[in-house]
Amino acid sequence: MPLPDDFNEWQHLKDTIRLWHNKGVNQYFKSTESDSLETPKKSLKVACTMKDSDTSTMTLMRMWLFEVTAGRLQSVQRPVYGIPWFEIQSERTFKPQVKLCFLEPYDFEIHGSESTPQLEGEITFRLMHESSETISRSDAETIARKIKSVFATPPFIWHKGHFKCTYFDIERGYELKLLVPSKTEGERIIRAVLEIQEHPFERDFLQFIDNDRTYSTSPGTHRVYGRTVKKFIKRRTTQIKFRFAQLLIWGKQNPVNLVATSGSRLRSVIERV
Repeated sequence: MPLPDDFNEWQHLKDTIRLWHNKGVNQYFKSTESDSLETPKKSLKVACTMKDSDTSTMTLMRMWLFEVTAGRLQSVQRPVYGIPWFEIQSERTFKPQVKLCFLEPYDFEIHGSESTPQLEGEITFRLMHESSETISRSDAETIARKIKSVFATPPFIWHKGHFKCTYFDIERGYELKLLVPSKTEGERIIRAVLEIQEHPFERDFLQFIDNDRTYSTSPGTHRVYGRTVKKFIKRRTTQIKFRFAQLLIWGKQNPVNLVATSGSRLRSVIERV
């Protein structure tokens, strides 16, 4: 059936919006008296109810007031399913974390340009027998002395290489991923980390991932910010030395500085070498 000759698009649209909008208003405020300003809720219902004399601006304002400000839209929205935070953030996530940091000694011939920065390395593990509530200053001092003995006197050297060596012992807080030149080097570093807490080495947790890829020591150049510079060398083989160790505690803004070697700018260090 065709539209009548005197059909008014705006009036039809406004009438339809008012019909369905007011139907929702009456349902949402079904226990609230109409045409009354005695209480804030009654006043809100009056403000949300559309009138035939409303302008287009008033129509949009009433819709926004009802759907968004009054919260009707949120009340009818189906909940969005998401993975509960406690299934992602396990108890292990909030355990105190020890971080061992390594740095390549500076050599002007190697590091004189921006394309070859000093290589860094980081090894972290969790203290599964502690929590942010139970760990104390004396515990931190004990860990610091052990790290100093194993990694700082003399500074421990980590030989970085092309291959990945992993050691996963989740129950004891280890999820180590190291780049090393050989399985022997990876095992040597892992055993040193385990020595801090006197944990036994379990060969079943060790995995050495070999590969046949080649990594060029001269990868060429590219333009950066208007200049031609050398590209970074991927998985550059070098030696990095232990520099410092920190203890990160959930709920504590700043880390606890456990050990620092000479040249480190850390303050309030428990054991300085």
